Amino acid sequence: MAAHKLAKQSDLAEGTGKTFTVEGQRVAVFNVGGKFVAIDDTCLHKGGSLGTGELEGSIITCPLHGWQYDVTSGECKMNPQAKLNTFAVKVEGDEIVVEI
Repeated sequence: MAAHKLAKQSDLAEGTGKTFTVEGQRVAVFNVGGKFVAIDDTCLHKGGSLGTGELEGSIITCPLHGWQYDVTSGECKMNPQAKLNTFAVKVEGDEIVVEI
């Protein structure tokens, strides 16, 4: 696994997310109550970008068709057998670092 500095903490206000491309993979990073988490950006239903969805607490809603995921676990609320990959996140100084 390689560590990637993706953003500054100030780039992600609480309750927001942002999409990044790392090693050819789309990753969505979210600020959930001051804690940063990262999951695959691509919705398993129709491929929508979760980083552009609406975050309520730890639940992100895909902007295409409304599928919902818990960003802390990758668990799909619409289909319990579907799950997104999650990635380790740490903060170094002001930098958000994700391991891919």
